[in-house]
Order: sequence, then structure tokens, then C-alpha cells
Amino acid sequence: MICADSIQELISKNREDAEMLKLIENCLMSFYDYHTRIFKMEIWLKLHDYRNTSKEDFQTTYTELDKSRSICHNALIKNLSILNRLCQQHHLPLVYGGVVSEERPHRIEIADAVLSYVEDIVKQRQK
Repeated sequence: MICADSIQELISKNREDAEMLKLIENCLMSFYDYHTRIFKMEIWLKLHDYRNTSKEDFQTTYTELDKSRSICHNALIKNLSILNRLCQQHHLPLVYGGVVSEERPHRIEIADAVLSYVEDIVKQRQK
């Protein structure tokens, strides 16, 4: 689970530091980037199969989309580590209290937590 309170505290504690806020923003935007890559891949899979795309084109595009998603996932994991280090420096609870690792099953658990956080942000948006 992502600790939204720790994220908000990091933002509050660094409100006067433009560089630090940019770092935090970049880390958080990697959550969105990963979510977007998953959505793009899933929509593409719903629209394309061997009936409307050649096998070679299907495999090529699928491989490219999967690679892009994996790269975003790895970046997200690194950025989560950065956010956790910032929390430690400010004596805050970690943004993510689980194991931050690219290894399974940790990467799947991280993905689930981040996707849930992104969905919560969208649900709670100001209307």
C-alpha cells in the first residue's frame, strides 16, 4: 500500500524547495506513466489479434508495448526507492513499506499498490 500521507508530508516539508518538489513530482509521475503503459497495452490487445493484424506485426507491436511497460515499471521501482529515502531523511513513514525490488513477487506487489494509489487519486480528484 502506498502511504498517501507520507507523500503529502514530503510535499509539505519541501514546499519551498523547487528542485526537491520537481524530484517528488517526477517520481510520482512515474506512477502515472506505468498506469498509462498498462492501459495502452490492454486496449491494444482488445483491439488487435491475428484476425486483423499479421502474426509478425502483432508479435512486434506486443513486444514493443511489453518492453515499454517493463521499462516504466523498473523506473517506477527506482523512483519508489527515492521517495522512501526522502521519507527516511525526514523521519516519515515510508511511502511504500513493502520490499522495493525488481524481483518477483515484489515487483507485482509494488505494481498493485501503485495502481491502487493512482486509481484513488483519480477517484478523489477535485470536481
